[in-house]
Amino acid sequence: MRKRGSRSTHGSVAVRFLPGVFRITHRLRRIAHGQVRLPGHVLLLALMMLLLMTGVPEALPEPEFRALWVLRNTLVSRANVDRMLAQARRGGFNVLLVQVRGRGDALYDSSIEPRSELLTNDGFDGLAYVIAEAHKHDMEVHAWLNVFFVWAAPQMPVDARHALLSHPDWIAVRSDGRSLLELSRREIEAMGMQGIFLSPGNPEVREHLRAVIRELVERYDVDGVHLDYIRYPNMDVGYDFATRTEFMRHHGVDPLELATEGQTLTELFGERGVLDLRALWKQWRIRDIAGLVEAVRFDIKALDPRVKLSAAVVPDSHSAVAKYAQNWPAWLERGILDFAVPMCYSASTRAVKDQVAAIKDSVGDEEFYPGIAMYNQSSGRVVEKVRALRKIGVRGFSMFCYDPEHSREHIFRALSRTVFSSPVSPWSN
Repeated sequence: MRKRGSRSTHGSVAVRFLPGVFRITHRLRRIAHGQVRLPGHVLLLALMMLLLMTGVPEALPEPEFRALWVLRNTLVSRANVDRMLAQARRGGFNVLLVQVRGRGDALYDSSIEPRSELLTNDGFDGLAYVIAEAHKHDMEVHAWLNVFFVWAAPQMPVDARHALLSHPDWIAVRSDGRSLLELSRREIEAMGMQGIFLSPGNPEVREHLRAVIRELVERYDVDGVHLDYIRYPNMDVGYDFATRTEFMRHHGVDPLELATEGQTLTELFGERGVLDLRALWKQWRIRDIAGLVEAVRFDIKALDPRVKLSAAVVPDSHSAVAKYAQNWPAWLERGILDFAVPMCYSASTRAVKDQVAAIKDSVGDEEFYPGIAMYNQSSGRVVEKVRALRKIGVRGFSMFCYDPEHSREHIFRALSRTVFSSPVSPWSN
């Protein structure tokens, strides 16, 4: 059973029962039952107070979403986790987005994924420990997974079970036929990518990822699943054999031919027909990503309806779709995502305000909470952004990020003394 704190709901307003109310009510009930003798006028006043107070909780505004992304190296030791939890409590956070799958591996007990090379063999389960300790303090823990992004190091993985070694056919392929495994670091960076990605269009990849997430939700008392890199790395990939075969099976055309300006297709379908097929290929990849999100939602809600599904997303919704096949506004509209966290990492407050205003225009009242960077700006700039976004109706934030190697204590201190100074309530979407 998840620890939810001493909070109930009344309609759509969060309600908290204060310990002092119980003490006063108990004393008034003793007076009403004749256990304490008082003059008549005092007794009348006491009874009136009892009528007013009994069963009337203190109504509070909906709790603000105050999340903290927690990097995976936090989970390597009990000491790291304890320091993070203390920092999060002092900083006024109520949700932890804890990275449990960083590079196609597991920083938790898994029978499916290879164990992260960051972990020792001392038997410490950092995720289980975070969950147990965070729940004691009414903080939610959402498992943060890098979905398609699986490797970035110059050397290959050690564990033979890693996808790079066990399933090289799962790796994304460019339109020139080269797998990302064949590219140098410089070539990958020139494409604007962070590293090696699995192919989102490969049915085996999608089934593997679903199994990973199901196992995680079955084994751990997480409050949510948070998807990162739930997108194509760019639109010049997706030409692996499995993805091409799937598209050909449904539409009779090899997408590789659509990418190579072949004259044969023009002769067969005409220029307009080829344009229509290319648009269909683009929509196919958009549906690849949306289909996985929808399948993951189905899986986790079947296991535990209380587990929330969210995603870190490209803030410019047009670029998200055009460059990465990530149509996250549609995911919110369709209800397959409980909330989105647009990564508004600019150091400029004006730029972040403009991004968030555009998001509000795009998604309306759908749930989203901007991600604010802590690594590239002063504490004053971070506080300024929270204040500015609250003024335009934002209902929560996620801070990027907690890193045990870069404490950023001055930012946590500034938040706790200013915009996060009010007591934090447990959050529930």
